[in-house]
Amino acid sequence: MTDNLTRLVHFTSAGLNEVLQAKNQGLKGQITHIGAGTGRYDPNGSETALRDERQRVEIVDYEDLGSGQLRMGALFSGPDEYEIGEFGFYLASGTLLAVYSVAGKLLTYKAGAARVLQKFTLDISPLPANSVTVVVGAENLNILLSEEFTALACADIDNMVRHVDLMFRVMALESAK
Repeated sequence: MTDNLTRLVHFTSAGLNEVLQAKNQGLKGQITHIGAGTGRYDPNGSETALRDERQRVEIVDYEDLGSGQLRMGALFSGPDEYEIGEFGFYLASGTLLAVYSVAGKLLTYKAGAARVLQKFTLDISPLPANSVTVVVGAENLNILLSEEFTALACADIDNMVRHVDLMFRVMALESAK
């Protein structure tokens, strides 16, 4: 889906207008959130909202791939269960910058007990140069992996304790000679 996103995303008139206004003031539009909804349609750029938005989350990962390509990640979690047929990219103001949807096509599914980590490659080359930036929210992928890192750190600490204990035993045996 990521490759198709590059070709099928539609920038909205409202989003383009806001980005141009920011650029004219020496600022950049800040892409901060990605929304998911159940609508399945061909966007035309006049959208101001997703047709049936179910969840909007902060961006959790970002990489500038160069040549006007931005890779972003969004983590959709929580108890809600829904089919995803549309994604929206939002500016800090809440303005919908771009929409990705295909008429009649299911893009993915969010189960109630699942966390869906969705990666996107967004082609911003149609926008004015240096007119947008991506802001990663408080929960980034490093934090998402914190439980795994904590488990590894605890295992390392336990291992170090065993080694120190063994070292003290050897030292005690050598001093008893």
